[in-house]
Amino acid sequence: MWAAAGCLYYMLTGFYPRNFTDKDLWKAVLEDDSVFMRQRDPSIPQRLAEVIDSALVEKPEIYFKSATQFKQALLDVL
Repeated sequence: MWAAAGCLYYMLTGFYPRNFTDKDLWKAVLEDDSVFMRQRDPSIPQRLAEVIDSALVEKPEIYFKSATQFKQALLDVL
């Protein structure tokens, strides 16, 4: 789910979900959380941003447990 959400994030904002500046790439992946979509682009609809941001949650556990659940959440906001 994270990779699919990351692709949607990039397509909609033009940015990667995490900040990679001034930090080792792998350290950023292991230690940093994603930047909320609307911080990158406030014009993205709130509900859509919430779904994609939720799919990028990894800690303390992955938010969406299945692709079907993620898909349904996306369909519900469209």
